Amino acid sequence: MKLLEVIVLKYVKRLGLGLIFVAALLVIAGCTAVPTAWPGLAADSQAIYVTLLDGKVHALNPDNGDEMWFFPSEPAGKSGLGCSGPARPATGLFYATPVLAEKVVFIGSDAGKVYALDRMNGTQQWEFVGLQETGGNFFQLFSKKRNPSIIGSPTLDDETLYVPSADQSLYAVDAASGVKQWDFQVDGAIWTSPLLTKDRIYVAAMDHKLYCLDRESRAELWTFDAEGSVSSTPALAGDRIYLSSLARKAFAIDADTGQQIWSFDMDSWAWATPLVVSDTVYLSEVNGTLFALDAETGGEKWRFDTQGKIQGSPAYVAGTLYLASEDMNLYALDAATGAQKWFFTASAALMSTPVVVDDTLYVVDMDNKVHALNAESGAITWEYDPTPEK
Repeated sequence: MKLLEVIVLKYVKRLGLGLIFVAALLVIAGCTAVPTAWPGLAADSQAIYVTLLDGKVHALNPDNGDEMWFFPSEPAGKSGLGCSGPARPATGLFYATPVLAEKVVFIGSDAGKVYALDRMNGTQQWEFVGLQETGGNFFQLFSKKRNPSIIGSPTLDDETLYVPSADQSLYAVDAASGVKQWDFQVDGAIWTSPLLTKDRIYVAAMDHKLYCLDRESRAELWTFDAEGSVSSTPALAGDRIYLSSLARKAFAIDADTGQQIWSFDMDSWAWATPLVVSDTVYLSEVNGTLFALDAETGGEKWRFDTQGKIQGSPAYVAGTLYLASEDMNLYALDAATGAQKWFFTASAALMSTPVVVDDTLYVVDMDNKVHALNAESGAITWEYDPTPEK
């Protein structure tokens, strides 16, 4: 397996495509083990929207987990690679977390499409299609052609939806109609959500760069070299940008000038967006460690180790961090010390960032199950399982 890792990593370094080597190694080991996507979860007091491995978006009632609707409603096509597992829907598979507006939920797919759906009934309002040089397929990201997959979630601001794409473009799309307003081209796939301020747009890409654009003119103001591909959305706190990269490093950057303030060395790749709370930056790395750093200096305060890989960021509410791991556990940690308060064990790996609404914590696992927990105690409120056997 070591030799196979070296071979695949050569492609990763050349193309800047991050954690795709994990999926590639699973293909080599046996295709039936390959996850077709990873779940995404967004929620508020009205509904829970979750993208599952069946290639559908499910809207759930937050009170009891009952399904309100799902999209798409038509049968899926054939699954790819000659593997067993879920069939592939015509809409593509969903990696990006749903984005919520007042009446619409926006979903990006690996087919290079964004769908605007009515939040109440799932009716499609419009469809946006980006570059179509190749068919949408996560494994086709090895291709030398630009792939249209949308891996990062769009960012909604006022009347514009900013769509990141693996085709090396950031698209500005009218949120009401789905009509493209403009696009910005970079030299690598964009797997991250753009970060917006009143007068700036920050875009991190797999070409190792963080781009800062003037929001009005879209002129490039500066770029920052992250020394490796960036698969995590930058975080803004005060006048600083916090960014992690696949160079096994995290950075604090002056948001105005792009100058590095400090860097922190990690033991493995950083996939998730940094979380900044008060004077602390929380960084998760793929090998399964969560770091708490001093936001001012980058000095380590504490670390917490899990027994599985970490892909998502922790969620924070009232002094508690909620961290999901591929060891199937959701950990509740004291944000000040890293001490474990409780843990919940799901039925499969947890790869997505948990979501907290009021006093309820939602998390989705790789068995397609959505768990609603009491945020204080971790007790189960309800569970949703879309399989016919339930």
